[in-house]
Amino acid sequence: MKCTNCGLRDATTEVVVRHGNHVEKKYLCGDCAKNYRPDVGMDSFDVLNKLINGSPMGLLSNLSNLFDTPTARTLVCPDCKTTSEEFLKTGFVGCPRCYEVFEPLIEQTVKRLQQSDRHIGKIPVGAVDVATEEARLKGELQAAVDNGDYVRIGELSAMLKKLVGNKREGGN
Repeated sequence: MKCTNCGLRDATTEVVVRHGNHVEKKYLCGDCAKNYRPDVGMDSFDVLNKLINGSPMGLLSNLSNLFDTPTARTLVCPDCKTTSEEFLKTGFVGCPRCYEVFEPLIEQTVKRLQQSDRHIGKIPVGAVDVATEEARLKGELQAAVDNGDYVRIGELSAMLKKLVGNKREGGN
């Protein structure tokens, strides 16, 4: 499928834009997708618009005040040439490298909005909370010891050893 914007190259990205009740799909090539800036309206992007463009309640409305150092104002991505001023104005980065270049700005913004740069929240569905699983296995192991169930003791010990080993290695 050809790019719906330029019509020259093959489309690699699908963009869905809502205008009221109307949904428009665009299929863009890499070049057009890189330069694409969604029309941030008051429909599906209402929250993002308020954060970035600074309604009276806009949390990011005065971001430039956070970064009054000359260095912060003159950062430029070497790949896509997005400037820190553009990033602060739109809230959009131009390419994956921008995340490295603008890391100080992003980090300070996240700290300001979240009061922390660390996530301390719920565990994703399907993920194992190692501490909870370890406590559960220790409880079952103690019950197996109390009951003299030596087969179950061996199974639980192996499971616990594997879990603790993974925890030390940084895995789940």
